[in-house]
Formats: sequence, C-alpha cells, structure tokens
Amino acid sequence: MKLIKAMIKKGILKGHANILNSILRLIDLSVVLICGMLSYYFSAAYETYTSLGVQGLPDHYFQVVLVAVLLTSLIFPLFVVYRVWRGSSTLSEIKHLTMAWLMVGLLLAFAAFFTQSGIDYSRSWIGLWFVSAWFFLVGSRVLLRIALRWLRSNGFNHRHIVIVGTGDQAAVVADRLCRSTWFGLEISALFGSGNQQLPPWLKNKKIISDVKELRDYVDEADVDQVWISLPHSEEETIRDVINALEGSSVQIRYVPDIFEYQLMHHSLSEIAGVPVVNISYSAIDGMNQLVKTIEDYVLATVLLLLASPLMLVIATGVRLSSPGPVLYRQKRVGWNGREFTMLKFRSMPVEAENDTGPVWASKGDDRATKFGSFLRKTSLDELPQLFNVLKGEMSLIGPRPERPMFVDKYKDEVPHYMKKHLVKAGVTGWAQVHGWRGNTCLHTRIEHDLYYIENWSLWLDMKIIIMTVFRGLIHKNAY
Repeated sequence: MKLIKAMIKKGILKGHANILNSILRLIDLSVVLICGMLSYYFSAAYETYTSLGVQGLPDHYFQVVLVAVLLTSLIFPLFVVYRVWRGSSTLSEIKHLTMAWLMVGLLLAFAAFFTQSGIDYSRSWIGLWFVSAWFFLVGSRVLLRIALRWLRSNGFNHRHIVIVGTGDQAAVVADRLCRSTWFGLEISALFGSGNQQLPPWLKNKKIISDVKELRDYVDEADVDQVWISLPHSEEETIRDVINALEGSSVQIRYVPDIFEYQLMHHSLSEIAGVPVVNISYSAIDGMNQLVKTIEDYVLATVLLLLASPLMLVIATGVRLSSPGPVLYRQKRVGWNGREFTMLKFRSMPVEAENDTGPVWASKGDDRATKFGSFLRKTSLDELPQLFNVLKGEMSLIGPRPERPMFVDKYKDEVPHYMKKHLVKAGVTGWAQVHGWRGNTCLHTRIEHDLYYIENWSLWLDMKIIIMTVFRGLIHKNAY
C-alpha cells in the first residue's frame, strides 16, 4: 500500500490517462447493456405485477440493446466524452455525456420511426432503460471525480507547474489554481524579475530570474507544466522562455492576456494549424451543427405528423375567417444574414398592411381577424414554420428572425445585433420562453439570443422545448 501511495504521489501513474479512458469506455458500454437487460426484467415484472414467468430478454429486444451499445461506442467519442476533463466543471462533462446519450436515443427513435417497429417494444422498458442508463453513466463520472478530487486534495496525483510572470495577471492565475486544490495543480516556482507585485502567500515560492536557471530547474525539479502568464508587451521574454524550453519535455501553456480586453464571448481553437482566439463565435459549429441538424429534422418531422390534423382545422378556420390565402409569406433575415420566406397561418385580412406598412404587432393592434387574434395569442399561427425547418431555412430553436427593414434599422443601433445571425433563426427561442417577444426591449432580447448562441447544447434545446409548452405558447406579449 505504501508503495502504491508513493507511486501516485510522485506522479508515476498520472500519465496513464489512456488506461482510465479505456476503463470508462468499458463502463459505458456495460451500463448500456446491463441497464437494457435489467430494465426489461423490471418493466415486465411491473406490467404483470409479478416477477414470476418473466422470461429472458427476447431476441428483438436484445438486438436493439446491441445496436445501442454499438452507437454508444461510435457517438460518445464524437462528443469528446473521453477527453481529459481535468480542470473542467462537472456540469460541462455531464452536458457532453447527456448530449451523446440523447443522440443515441434520437438515432434509435429515428430508426424505429422509419422501420415502423416502435410498436413492437414496451414503452415502459424504453423509458426505464434510457433514464436508468443516463443515471448510471452520470453517476460513474461523479464518483470518479469525487475519488480524483479526494486524491488531489490530499496531495496525490499532482501536476507541478512553474508560472512565468510575477505581475498582476500571473497573480490572478496563481490565485485561481491555488484555490482549486481538486485540480491537483501545484505551483513549484515563478519566473520573473521580482516578487514585489505578488501577494504575501506567493512570496514564499521560489523566484527564478534567469532563463538558463529556469531550464535547469524544469529538468531537475520534475516540473510537468510551464504556464506563461505575461502581457503582450513582454513578447521578447515570452520568446526567450519558449526557446529555452525547446529541448525539454515539459508541457508549455500560454495564458492569453485577455483580461485587459474584458472579453465576455471568446474561445480558443485551431484552424489549419493556426491557434486563434474567437472573439465572436457560435457554439453551434462543426459536429454540434450536425447534431442540431439531425435534431431539427427528426423533431420537426414528428411534430408535423402530430400537428397535421390540427393544422388542417386551422387552415379551414383561416379560409372561413376572411378571403385570401391560408398561408402568409413574409421575407425574413436568417442564418448569415440571408433572406428567406417564412410561413405563417394568415391572421390578418390581405390588405391589412396597405395603410400601416410593416410594423411590429403591439397591444391594442386591431388589424387581426378574431380567429387570427386567437392564433396569435396561442402561437398556433407559427406552426407552418415546421416546413421552413424541413427546408433547412430555420431551426426549431434559435433567435427569432426579423424582417429586412428592421434588420437594416437596428443593426447599427443595437450592440451585437447582427450576431444573432451566426445561427439559423428559430421557431421558438431562449428569449421567447422568457417573455421577450413581440414589441419588448430589443436589447434584452439580443442578450438572451447571444446567451443561447454561445451556450448551445442539446440539454438547453430540450429545456427550451419544455419551457415553450408551459410558457411560450400563450404569453401576455403575444399580440
């Protein structure tokens, strides 16, 4: 036991992240398989009120479980579930895991829909399987984090780092690392001209002032990482440090001097081998864009099939309420600032805008027919936009699109207004479920839209869909 502790404490086992990932992969596949089999037993026992006579898993059930296991092995790596999560939040890891598991479920539902085989399987089994598997998948990560945090908080499995910098920026970085003991990042020394700007609790650390001494210390003191935390003005020092460590196997991390710019919306990425800081970006990019596209097509198809009888009734009501076409076609601005024709059920007489021109609907607006007013207040006039989703012009969830004349008016007046066009426009959105719809504060609405763009996840989309059902369909600001 002492030997194992010594090995962990010295970090001999810390390089075996691949072994840990392999174990996690095996655990995930086992959870999906075992939960699928046990869920059948419990659901069958519940439906028959007895465990007597419950046979083994039928062949067609077992085939679905095996397909889910295969999909899990393929989908989870695409959602970077098995990357090194050291230093990341638990919630962030759970979100990635949940999105991956939801994608497995969506693909299985998609297959069942097109093969018309869904009726062959118990709904209670499917529900119990997916909920229990998610619970145990998340539980395994939480338990692992608890174990690793305990080890790191007690001095095990630490990474020893040197911070290059003794100024305010370096002090902020050092403070955050020291407060987060569960990350296991231990500051061994600092490199800089002096310690006069450091807080008292850092002044007892070794201060290295010479580049050659830094290289010798890194090689002799078993340093794992060097964090360069210097302002852009010290470019020469940064270059000297990198050159001095060129022959060392130590990991070098650069902390960009973004504090001075107070950037609220940024990320780090690499394009064609070139590291870049994204000052304005969308989380719906790359693989996430593919995931959201699949989500849109699957859910829009299902919703359209479910809503088709209601849409037929509404179309009849529109036709009887006033002469003219059933659908109202209107130019809107969507993804990348491109115009498209958005569909709605017509809620006003054909000539309603002849006198007023294009204006936002507001309280007291009497241009709508009685039936049209009902459609607006219940948001049922938006249902034809499901066709826009299937055409790829809109998404189920995203910022609401505006008419071109309003975009031209507000793009220079409202800060960050055009950033809402970084993603497809949505039938519903984060702003709408919080009441910011219709003739309300445009600044606040844009803030909500930007929050959605930067924090997108399947988890957030599911939340917005649920909130739309309970909050978004009928609202005081729907005129």
